[in-house]
Amino acid sequence: MDGAAQVIRPMLDLEPMYRNNGIIVSAQRVRQALATSRARTAVVARDLREEISVYPPRRSSFPTSPRR
Repeated sequence: MDGAAQVIRPMLDLEPMYRNNGIIVSAQRVRQALATSRARTAVVARDLREEISVYPPRRSSFPTSPRR
């Protein structure tokens, strides 16, 4: 569990503007794996699942330039 937390930490720490669909999907896959793992009741697994669950599912849109 500690290893999983160390690996996903950089993704969770990214500013929203740097989160792409691949990062978001990967985070959700880790959350699902933690939920079905035998270690799902471990404190680290529960904390990590909770942190991923509040991870914003989408980044905000890029600003569009005004039309001329």
